[in-house]
Amino acid sequence: MKKFITNTSIQLIITLIFILTINFPNYSQSKIKGSIGGKIVDASTGEPIIGANIIIVNTNFGAASDIDGNYLISNLEPGTYEILASYISYTKTRIQNVIVKSGEKTIINIALTPEAINVDEVVVTGKLQTSYEAALLNLQKNSVSISDGISAEQIKKSPDATSSDALRRITGVSIIDNKFVFIRGTSERYSDAMLNNSSLSSTEPDKKSFAFDIIPSNLLDNTIIYKTYTPDKPGNFTGGLVNLNTIDFPDKLKFNITLTTSYTNNISLSEFKSYKGGSLDFLGIDDGTRSIPSTIPADLSKGNYSAEQTIQFAKSLPNNWSTINRTAPLNSGFMISLGDGINLFGPRFGFITALTYKNNFNKIHLERSEYESSGEPRFNYAGEQNTYSTLWGGLLNLSYKFSDNHKFSFKNTYSHSSDDEVAELKGAQYTDSGTEQVLTSLRFTSREVYIGQLSAEHFFADLNKLHIQWNLYYSSSNRDEPDYRRVIYARDLGSNNKYAALLGPQVNLKNGGRFYSNLDETTKGFNTDFSIPLNSLKLKFGVSVENKFRDFRSRLIGTIINAPGNGFTDFNLLYLPINEIFSPENYRKNGFSIQEYLNGTNNYKANQKYFASYLMLDHSFNLFERELKIILGARLENSIQEINSRDISDQKDLFIQLKNVDILPSINFIYKITDETNLRLTATQTVNRPELRELAPFAYFDFYTQTSVRGNSNLRRALIRNYDLRLDTYPDVGELLSIGIFYKDIKDAIEQVVVTGSALGSERTFMNADIAKIYGLELEERFSLSHISKFLSGFSINSNLTFIKSSVTVKGSESTIARKGRPLQGQSPYVVNVGLVYNSQEMGTTISILYNRIGERIIEVATDYEDDIVEKPRDMIDIVINKVITDNIELKFTAKDILSKNKVFMQGNKNARLDSNNSSISFNISYKL
Repeated sequence: MKKFITNTSIQLIITLIFILTINFPNYSQSKIKGSIGGKIVDASTGEPIIGANIIIVNTNFGAASDIDGNYLISNLEPGTYEILASYISYTKTRIQNVIVKSGEKTIINIALTPEAINVDEVVVTGKLQTSYEAALLNLQKNSVSISDGISAEQIKKSPDATSSDALRRITGVSIIDNKFVFIRGTSERYSDAMLNNSSLSSTEPDKKSFAFDIIPSNLLDNTIIYKTYTPDKPGNFTGGLVNLNTIDFPDKLKFNITLTTSYTNNISLSEFKSYKGGSLDFLGIDDGTRSIPSTIPADLSKGNYSAEQTIQFAKSLPNNWSTINRTAPLNSGFMISLGDGINLFGPRFGFITALTYKNNFNKIHLERSEYESSGEPRFNYAGEQNTYSTLWGGLLNLSYKFSDNHKFSFKNTYSHSSDDEVAELKGAQYTDSGTEQVLTSLRFTSREVYIGQLSAEHFFADLNKLHIQWNLYYSSSNRDEPDYRRVIYARDLGSNNKYAALLGPQVNLKNGGRFYSNLDETTKGFNTDFSIPLNSLKLKFGVSVENKFRDFRSRLIGTIINAPGNGFTDFNLLYLPINEIFSPENYRKNGFSIQEYLNGTNNYKANQKYFASYLMLDHSFNLFERELKIILGARLENSIQEINSRDISDQKDLFIQLKNVDILPSINFIYKITDETNLRLTATQTVNRPELRELAPFAYFDFYTQTSVRGNSNLRRALIRNYDLRLDTYPDVGELLSIGIFYKDIKDAIEQVVVTGSALGSERTFMNADIAKIYGLELEERFSLSHISKFLSGFSINSNLTFIKSSVTVKGSESTIARKGRPLQGQSPYVVNVGLVYNSQEMGTTISILYNRIGERIIEVATDYEDDIVEKPRDMIDIVINKVITDNIELKFTAKDILSKNKVFMQGNKNARLDSNNSSISFNISYKL
C-alpha cells in the first residue's frame, strides 16, 4: 500500500509540474469606458500627499487626492492622455502618453518633489499597494526607522500557511517551536507584536510572547518588523516590533476562493493515534466533553468532604484514557474572501470579509534525556507524538470616507487554533527511583485571539495641514487546556515484572493527574498622533493609554490510593491497563480516590496599566548637496504591573507590584547619498518588562520537556541601549542591496534558566542576568539576474544573511553558577535565507526554491549543571510553483521541508532531545473575480 502511495505521489507531482508550466490563454471582458487612478506621494518621504490636484490636460476632467493620497478620474473614453499633477510647494509633474483602455483602470502613481530640493523629476511606478513587493521596499526605503518586511506577493511564492512560517523569511529572524519569533539573536520576550498598529494580547500562559502560528498568512497584506525604535512606537522591545497588517478593502468588487489539500510523508493515509473527543474537535473547540464534571465542587480542596462523598465525586470523572488507532486522511483547507468599494450617499465605503480554515495531522518521533553535572543521566525516554491541529479565522474590515480629508475604519480579526495530542514515551528514570517507565499524555489545547479597532484619520488644510490619527482598540485572547491527562507506569530497572501505575497517597503533577487550566487576557487601549509641518520641520506628538488584564485559573485533580484508615487497598488495581485502571468501579474504599493539588499558587489575577506620551521632530536639509534627515525625540512610559494570588500551602495572600517610569530617547539620521541610496545611523534606548506570567509564582509541569516552569516575583525590567548603522540602495523597482551593523547593551537581561529541582524534578524559572551585549551584521539583497545575462531575465534571487554574537555576564548566587561570555539564550550565530525565483509573465508561471538555516542556539541556560541545552542547525528547502490558468483561475503546488531533517538538541556532547520532521506536498486551486 505504501509503495502504491509513493508511486502515485511521484506521478502526481510530475503531472502537476507539467500542467503548471503549460501556457493557457487569458480571457477578459470589455466595458465601454475606462479610468485613471493611483496614489500621490512625497518623493522624499514616501508619505501620501493630501489635496494634490490631478487634471487631464485640455479637458475638464480632474480629481484631488484624498487622505490616503489616492485619486480617481472616471468615465474616460479609450485613448491617449496627458495628465498634470500639482500641489503647493512641490514641483509640477507632467506625464504624457497615458493610455486608457476600455473597461480598465490605468494606474499612474506619482511622486511629487519638494521645490526646496530643486529636483525636477517625474516618477511613474506600477500599482502602489503594500501587498506588492516593490511597494513594500518603497515603504522600507522611506521609513523613518530601520525595518524589514515580507509582502503578500512573497508569501504567495512560499508554502507558508501561518504568519510564523512567513516571518522566518525576513532578515535576522528565526522561529522557535514553529510559533515564537527570535529577532537579531534575542528571544521572543525581547520583541513585541501588533496587529494593524494595535497591541496584541498574549496567547501563552508561560511566555512573554505572541504565538504567531495563530494568524493565517493568507489574511495578511504585509508584515513589517521595525528593528529600531522611534518615539511614536511602543518602547518595550529591542529585537524587533512585529506589525501584522491585514488585507484592506479594495476599490472594486473582488471575490476569491481557494481550496487546498496536502499529503504528509509517513502520516497521511497511515495509522494515526487518537482518542475519543468531542463533536466539535474538527473546529478545535471542546464541546464540554473534557470539562470538569458539574458534580465535582469548585472547592474540593477546601470543603470538608467525607471519604464516601469524595469517592462519589471521583466516579463522575470520565474514563477517557484509552487511545484508538485511525487512518489519517489528507490535510485540507480553504479560504474565501469578498470585498468591494462603492459610493454610499456620496462618500466612499469599502469592506472586505474573509474566512479561512485548515487542519493538519502530524506524527513525530521524540527522544528526551537530561543529565546531572557529573554527566550521569537523570532520565532517558523515547516515543511518539500524534497531533491533530486546526487553524481557522476570519476578518471583517470596514472603511468609510466622509470626505476626501476624513476617513473612519472598523477592523475586526479573529483567529482560533488547537492542538490535540497523544504522546507516549518509554524509557528509564534514574534519579528518583531507578525504574523503567511508560509515560502517556493526552492533551487538548485551544487558543483564540480577537482584536477590534475603531480608527480614524483627519486632515485640516486650514489648520496648517494638521494631520490627526487616532485608534481605539480592544484585544482579547484565551487559552483553554481542559483535562490534560498524564500517567506513568513503571517497574524496576532490568526486571521482567509487570508495569504498575505510579499512584500514591497524594496527588502528583505527573502521575494520574487531570489538569485543567484557562487563561483569559484582555487589552484595552487608545492612542492618538498629531503631526503638523512647521516650515522645514515636521512636528509629531501623541499619547497612548493601555490597560491589560489577565486571569489565570487552574486545577489539578489526581487519582490517589486511599490513605490508611479507609480499609485495605487492592494494589492489584495498579496493574490494570490504562483503559481500565480509571474506571468508575475502581474508585472505592479499598481502591482509589481523588484529591486536589494543594501546593503553590495555582490561580492568579494580574493587570498592567500603561501610559505614554511622546514628542518627535523630523527635519530635512541639504548637506553637501544631498538631503539629510534627522528624526529625534523621546517617549515617556509609565508602567505599573500587579499580580494578585494566594499561596494555598501557606494560606497567604500574595501581592506583587512592579512600577517603572522611563524616558526613552531616540535619534535617527538618514542621509541620501543618491536618490536610490540611504545611509542610516540610529541611537535609541528601550526597555523590556517582565511578562505578567513571569512574575507569578506558579509552577506548571511541561510534559514535552518533562520539567516544570515557575515564575519569579523578584524580576526587574531590563534597560537596553541600541545602536545601528545601515547602508541600503534600491537600484531598480523591487530590488535592494543592504548592509548593516548593530550593537545592543542590555542591563538586567531576562532569561529562562534551569535551577535546582524540587520534588517535581528539574525546574525552569526566569532570572535577570547582569549584563548582556549583542552585536551583529545583516546583509540582504533582492535583484534580477537579468543584470548578469538577458537569458536570465525571468530569474531573481532574494537572500539575507545575519551574523550575531552575544556575551552574557551572570554574577551567580546560591542557586546559580557565575558565568561570563556565554551567548544569550535563543541567540543563533547566523541566520540564512535564500530564495531563487523564476517568473514568466507570458506563461503565467512562477517557480520558487527557498532555503533556510539557523546556527546553533541555547534553548535552556544551565545554572546548576555544566552544560546548556542547545539546538543544532538544520537545513530546510521548500519548492513552490504558481500557475495562472486564466484571469480567474490559479494553481499552486508546494513541496515543503523536502529534506525533513530532525530537530536535535544537545547537552554538552550528549543527546538531550530529538524531534523528527516530515516533508509534505500540497496542491491549491484558486478562483477569483
